[in-house]
Amino acid sequence: MTEFEKKLTALRSFVNKRIQSVFEHKEPATLYEPIKYIIEGGGKRLRPVLLLLSSESVGGKVEDCLDAAVAVEMLHNFTLIHDDVMDHDDIRRGRETVHKKWDVNVAILSGDGLVALSYWHLMNCDHPRIARIGRLFSDALRELCEGQALDKEFEGRWDVTIDEYFTMIRKKTAVLISLCTQIGGIFGNGTAEQIRSLRDYGLNMGLAFQIQDDLLDVMADEKVLGKDWGSDIMQRKKTFLLIHALEVGGPEIRKEIYKILDQPEIKPQDIIRVLELFKETDMLKAAEKRIRFHIQLARNSLLTLPE
Repeated sequence: MTEFEKKLTALRSFVNKRIQSVFEHKEPATLYEPIKYIIEGGGKRLRPVLLLLSSESVGGKVEDCLDAAVAVEMLHNFTLIHDDVMDHDDIRRGRETVHKKWDVNVAILSGDGLVALSYWHLMNCDHPRIARIGRLFSDALRELCEGQALDKEFEGRWDVTIDEYFTMIRKKTAVLISLCTQIGGIFGNGTAEQIRSLRDYGLNMGLAFQIQDDLLDVMADEKVLGKDWGSDIMQRKKTFLLIHALEVGGPEIRKEIYKILDQPEIKPQDIIRVLELFKETDMLKAAEKRIRFHIQLARNSLLTLPE
């Protein structure tokens, strides 16, 4: 294990211990058991770790923003619970989703509870710029909701452009990652330029992350993926892959994709066929090229930070 890997492991441990302490002696169990279930069900803790690393990168201390790291992880898990309800997904991280294990009402309330807990932990941080941090947090939550609304709206449209797709994933995915790196910089008392650089880093990493997630939906093994394989195709999600195929593919490819996705029920063999059509448009090469582009932009953003 490298020194950096040891660092990541230590930061995840700090976050997990703080999260575990949240649920001690919390009642009623009907609210907190589902919340505990989703929070402790795995996950890479990417967002809280990014926040802590961002703070440290400009001279901050982990202990000064640990509650903020917990806050963003709780906000992230709120989005997962409600997203699973809206998408009718039964599997998350290899386990039953909250609405499947309990019911939809429990899932909605648990998500609401996570939002409340996220704000409590954020505002529990002692920092002279906490009001600004709170506004950024609220702005990010609003954009998350806007992104989710666009995602659902796009399911019923065939004319979604690649620009509209990037607007949607910026709001739904990248904004939260950007929030983590930006407020991490604020907690670490970085300069305005450093905070902007961290914000831009998070935004571009978030965009790359979502395109990669689109790829994994059809390329990864279901056990590794932790959710139903091909679920984006089944739900007619306007992913990078689908939009690319519709924009680049010829009329015959578009016609067949429309025919398959217009069916009342999409079967596993339909997903396989759609994937074959995707491959005919060199979707893998196009997706990887765009991922590399955003990763490079993210790296360039870090040039202003201390070594």
